[in-house]
Amino acid sequence: MAEPLMRHEAANSATSRVRGGGLTRGEAPVDEQSIPDQYELLLGKIARAERELEEGGSEGRSSHLEEASGIVFDLLYSLDFKNGGELVPRLAALYGYIANELLNVGRSGDRVQLAHLRDMITTLRQSWYGTKNAA
Repeated sequence: MAEPLMRHEAANSATSRVRGGGLTRGEAPVDEQSIPDQYELLLGKIARAERELEEGGSEGRSSHLEEASGIVFDLLYSLDFKNGGELVPRLAALYGYIANELLNVGRSGDRVQLAHLRDMITTLRQSWYGTKNAA
């Protein structure tokens, strides 16, 4: 699988305003080397939201899902549509789907859907490592 090209320029991202848990994001652009780190951050935010759902809390869930959405938008903004090939629009559509579903989970509290999103992101992370190892 060919890896998508990423822009190395700063993007005005939604997460530049998100600050929480010691995380200050949006100050540096997402580049190829940080993609796996972004997936790890995203999975961490989803895990925290899952714990909040299990405990019945909604305030923490909302902030964790908001931060997760910001990470997804950073990943989306980092895609190079001009030079990235056929994989970029597909990846962009997937990121868009994930962001939309995170919003839906924030409203509905659907734990099954959140677990499905976690599984999708885990697969993306594993695919990224597989692509890097095959190169």
